[in-house]
Amino acid sequence: MVPTPGDPKSDSAPASDPEEAKPRGGDGLAPFPPSAPGYPAAVLIGARVEDVRSDPAEIVIQVGDSVALGEDVFLVAYDAGDQPVRGIVVRSALESRFAVLEGGYLRGLAEGTAELRMAIRAPPASGTGPPEMRTFSAPVAVVGRPVARVEIADPGLRLLVGTVVGLQARAYTAAGDLRTSFAVEWRSNRPDLAAVDERGLVRALQSGAAMVYATVEGVEGSLVLEVDESPVVAVEMTGPARGRTGDVLHYRVVALDADGNEVEGVAAHHSVAAVGEGAGHAALIYQDGGFVAERVGLYRVVATVGGRSGEAVVEAVARSVDADARVVGRGVVPDRPTADLWVFTGTDGRDYVYTGTRSERMLAWDVTNPANPTLTDIVEVDARAVGDVTVNAAGTFAAITRDGASDRENGIVILDLADPAHPVVADDYTKGLKEGASKVLFADSLLYVVPTGSPYLHILDASNPTDIEEIGRWGIERPGARLSDLRVADGLAYLAYGPDGVHILDIGDRRWGGTPSEPVAVGSYAHPEGSSRVALPYRSADGHSYLFVVDETLVCDACRSGAGRRAHRSHALVRVLDIGDPTAPRAVARYEVPEAAARNLWVEDDRLYVAYGRAGLRVVDISGELRGDLYRQGREVARVPTGAPDGHIANLPMATGVQSHRGGVVVSDRNSGLWAVELDSPGAAGVGP
Repeated sequence: MVPTPGDPKSDSAPASDPEEAKPRGGDGLAPFPPSAPGYPAAVLIGARVEDVRSDPAEIVIQVGDSVALGEDVFLVAYDAGDQPVRGIVVRSALESRFAVLEGGYLRGLAEGTAELRMAIRAPPASGTGPPEMRTFSAPVAVVGRPVARVEIADPGLRLLVGTVVGLQARAYTAAGDLRTSFAVEWRSNRPDLAAVDERGLVRALQSGAAMVYATVEGVEGSLVLEVDESPVVAVEMTGPARGRTGDVLHYRVVALDADGNEVEGVAAHHSVAAVGEGAGHAALIYQDGGFVAERVGLYRVVATVGGRSGEAVVEAVARSVDADARVVGRGVVPDRPTADLWVFTGTDGRDYVYTGTRSERMLAWDVTNPANPTLTDIVEVDARAVGDVTVNAAGTFAAITRDGASDRENGIVILDLADPAHPVVADDYTKGLKEGASKVLFADSLLYVVPTGSPYLHILDASNPTDIEEIGRWGIERPGARLSDLRVADGLAYLAYGPDGVHILDIGDRRWGGTPSEPVAVGSYAHPEGSSRVALPYRSADGHSYLFVVDETLVCDACRSGAGRRAHRSHALVRVLDIGDPTAPRAVARYEVPEAAARNLWVEDDRLYVAYGRAGLRVVDISGELRGDLYRQGREVARVPTGAPDGHIANLPMATGVQSHRGGVVVSDRNSGLWAVELDSPGAAGVGP
């Protein structure tokens, strides 16, 4: 008998306990300053709390130092009249690479800003039902140790009269550590010769020598600039006259002297302006001569060298890459949330999708005919959630993660796929995974596992999937660090570490000496306001190497507006990193749907497929070089809403997992199950993840 997702023999996953959502690390009564001025002698006890704030309002910590909750910092509850309330238990937590909360102490780790999350358990607003968790926040600023030395980097270019060049200051502590956040005061001893503004931009006005100074926290650094008379009499600028929005067009700048010879080693200052009203301010010109337009129209691109200018006029036209995306089949899951998925071709030649659920079940679907996904079996394990699924390249074994087992024997479960329509449990692996696993990935004969709430990647030898052995482990040592996701390609592993950004490891590439048993760190990138959740590498058809990162941040409009109660919402975009040099990843582009948060992604054939939560499935053209805002450039080619009236939660899209297969796309939606989508054109050939 073929089971159905709504089989009554197993209930849906139990409702989550409100205690599960509480921040941890600083529980206790809201402390009051013992004799702080401004606090009334009598305070309310047990009144309804409308706000929780820290005292001081902004918590400032120096890197390496700590402050104590209840001694240096107080968490104070207030009623609707802004009067303090005693007897309130405030639970606090902080997850950031800049600071950590341990044992009631806030410790500064690196320069930056973070939020101390505070929560109380309060009666429901309706007056009936179980208590609800209400959350608030306080800003935490981690400042660097005092500056001991300031240097100005030499731009390494000839400075000609009429030239504008940007300078960069570097500030160091007494220990030689580079400060990452600081304000610079700039000045020149000869502003008539070389004027410098508050941004460090130097404008050469006449020939001679000038000294430019950069002052940081009272410490001064200097650089001598030699300004030469300009021999440039003409500037030639060559490049394309026409391109699509989103295409990166490169322009070559040649400065010529009176004899027609090229003047080398000089800086060119680029600018762009729209011609007419249609285009508006919707194009960028980078200082390396790369131009990209977001809107159609005519643009004038100008390069200035030594007071002389050259220009080019470029027409930006529409990309015209819209694809016809059609939902061809549905696999309805009406009784429980659907988790991530894996699509593969079985040993019997048929196509399958395995989906996890927020329950004890993994669902096996036959999608050989995408118009009619057929549930062939259900695998049940002792778990509260089967969150992730992976299948080996041969299609002979699968691994699923499990959390919340009744006997706390969490970890991963190995499935034998001799009959892929009816997978059976072959073994499990729990060593070091008592808290469960959030991610599992087969790559060749290895199995990579991310333990729940752990900073360590576990690397397992799965050449015999029923006799797995750990051979390697790697992690970052910051207190509170957590690994959330990984992908593997061409001997490199790409790890998403939440607020600690993405880290790249050599696990067999060998350029840096790494092996699976002894991984070697290669490079990393962390956005100041981001929290990396997914990282997927891709090499495009024309040879560009990118890392697509789901980067999450907390947005608090109430905090920004000064409202009392802090109401946070999660927002996540796709950030694009250039990893042509894996030792120095750099952000070059982004794809962001303003009204939703990205959840997961897949890349193949120069197309980016994003499971974009409430925005459903989004498909993006990523051919060629990528720079700037891909959403505004019109690179989105298709969208599919994934809400449905027959889902676990009706008409509320929450696209969670996505993979392309045989020219189509399969999406798992937390609230509505499985979606099979076809697109009208396959796109250009590329090298997949």
